[in-house]
Amino acid sequence: MRRRTIATTTVLFVCATTALTACSGSDSGTAAKDSAAPSAPAAVSPAAAASKGPDADLTGGQILTDSLKVTRQATSLHLKADIADPKEGASKMDLSLNSKGDCTGTIAQGKDTIGIIKIGKTVYLRPQGTSKWTKTNTASADGKDLASVCDLNNFLGGFQGEDTEAKKGATTKVDGHPAIVLTEKDGAEAYTMDVATSGKPYLLKMVTVGGDSPGTLAFSHFGEPVHAVAPTRSSIAV
Repeated sequence: MRRRTIATTTVLFVCATTALTACSGSDSGTAAKDSAAPSAPAAVSPAAAASKGPDADLTGGQILTDSLKVTRQATSLHLKADIADPKEGASKMDLSLNSKGDCTGTIAQGKDTIGIIKIGKTVYLRPQGTSKWTKTNTASADGKDLASVCDLNNFLGGFQGEDTEAKKGATTKVDGHPAIVLTEKDGAEAYTMDVATSGKPYLLKMVTVGGDSPGTLAFSHFGEPVHAVAPTRSSIAV
């Protein structure tokens, strides 16, 4: 099976956190009381969709192939990622993003965390512990690297599974949503994937153990609006 979901996220982290290290050095202003970026909207169950979940008669491979196809078609989602890359260290991402390239949330590398809001070609960045946002754009080096994490289309392009040999396991719940557990091994990597069984068969969670980029990806808020709102003028550094 060809799958580069965790690997794709790691590459995005490498680009983004290189800029993150530089940005986080600009420690100015009073520590902000609110979070580094707007929080995600309340969770919406995949059951809200009209289509049914995976058919009980399908094999694990068929369920995963269908799930990845549906997930690739998502126009927006909320992503939480926790990756333990041996070379780059622990990385985390908490982002709402859409197919237009807009996003809002936080990315972290080690002890460094930065808030990001991207609207069109404009990028706002705020290191944790500062009260002011820095306004830049995708043409700048830092803006381009950090904004790469907002490329939903590129990220979802890595969700492939035409030759999967995934096996069905037990049923479970992911944040209250019913799901079926699928497992698969690919060389040194072992995957556990939770696919929604109510509503559209979205991939809700993926855990990778072993390999170069072990970690967890969790997905929610499929098709929901991304509330990427520009900071007020007074909260932007001059």
